[in-house]
Amino acid sequence: MGFMGLADLVIGISGNIGVGKTTLIEAAASEEFQEILLSVLDVNPAATRKITSLQEDFNLEMLSNFYQEPKRFAFAAQMYFLNARLRREEAMANTRGIILVDRPIIEDYYVFGRAQRILDNMTENEFKVYAETFDLMNKKITPPDIYVYLQADVETLQKRIAKRNRPEEKSLLDNPEYLQTLQDLYDDLHRNKLNQPVIIIDAKKMKLGSNGDLDKDYLREVLQQVAAEVKSHPPSLKFVPQLGKWISTNPPEAVLKTMELEKELADYLQHNQKIITIAGNVGLGKTTTTRILAHGLGIEGSFELDKKHDLIDYGLLSKFLQDKPRYCNELQVELIKRRLALRNKNKNSRLSVIEDRSPEEDPAAFQEHFHNRGYLTERQLDVLQTESRKAYRSAAKSDLMIFLQGTPEYSRQRILHRGRPEEIAAWDLVELRDLHRFYQQFPINVGSYGSKKSQPQQSCGAFININQWDFYSQKWA
Repeated sequence: MGFMGLADLVIGISGNIGVGKTTLIEAAASEEFQEILLSVLDVNPAATRKITSLQEDFNLEMLSNFYQEPKRFAFAAQMYFLNARLRREEAMANTRGIILVDRPIIEDYYVFGRAQRILDNMTENEFKVYAETFDLMNKKITPPDIYVYLQADVETLQKRIAKRNRPEEKSLLDNPEYLQTLQDLYDDLHRNKLNQPVIIIDAKKMKLGSNGDLDKDYLREVLQQVAAEVKSHPPSLKFVPQLGKWISTNPPEAVLKTMELEKELADYLQHNQKIITIAGNVGLGKTTTTRILAHGLGIEGSFELDKKHDLIDYGLLSKFLQDKPRYCNELQVELIKRRLALRNKNKNSRLSVIEDRSPEEDPAAFQEHFHNRGYLTERQLDVLQTESRKAYRSAAKSDLMIFLQGTPEYSRQRILHRGRPEEIAAWDLVELRDLHRFYQQFPINVGSYGSKKSQPQQSCGAFININQWDFYSQKWA
């Protein structure tokens, strides 16, 4: 590492454009409120009791040029701000006490840099050079001890941007897509990329006066929350979906009503094109579920493997299952193109269709798992997830996702039962358990990849507890 510094505590203040980072930092360091944060130093009598705020170094001309012509100036702007933050890191090395960092350097790549590639403002070569430069610089950086993530929706951000009325930000009001892309990447960064504790603050509740001042009661509440979390050394905060239990009854009248609703839904799907996708861990029965639903609803089924015999007829996938480290990255690159082409084909058919795979599973679950297992490097993971966002951003959207839930033990049992030799050898219980961990976060992460009509932290569709389903009688156990 480098730039270890003299600070007793470094807090990274993170969040989208217009969320209120600078306002919060200035208020936190003010004479009126600084004792709240300084109280975390009480355990160390030798600590320097002062708060220093290090804010972002703006070049308004560079920023204005970028907003007006993003494709022309994205690379230059990102390199400028990356260098500016590196200079700020040098200043931090000589600062004592508590440091509040406005937009830590990690945001440059994981949020703003990736956004430029996703939105096609950087070419592939430009992004590669930028990513390599970031890697070299980031090796010298010691990250903040803790992150405070101010989170708000795009509508709230736009209202605040309009209120502060900066001429160079006018384009953000006309086109919310840039802010939404940044928001998706901010959520991904704080859920999946940081090893330090993350304190998530609902910044939508932040009230600003006519002169931009914070509501003092709210400010005190936020700072007290930050101080309490720092004192307790919290783990990264995760949003865990509350899924509840699957409850069903089967009286005769319920069966008749179900038949009526099934017919009504089938008629609707015949006259209104809808794309339905099935998601879930290996072995839970995505293909079988797709066949059952496609037959029952009278719509087309779209299958990744051989439709008639359910065999692995995809050569690269077969090679991967036999040698994961060697073929992992190559397969994931190819799957982005393959899934995008299949989704567009289904959309162009103008028929309702149900797919036995969802594009979002690759970046949100499988790629994370493969990186965790050492099959993908950190850079390969970042590039794959960035290219996935770019590809699926323009893809046709699915209208409903059905998420199959089940234990890793059940997945393994199903894999053994269906008897594909490659899968039996490739997916042991240890790997299925690791993959299951990422699928537990999948309902939260799915919306940010762009091929499902949802937003992060919202429900991504219907949930089925597959442990309770008998595939042979097609009844709940």
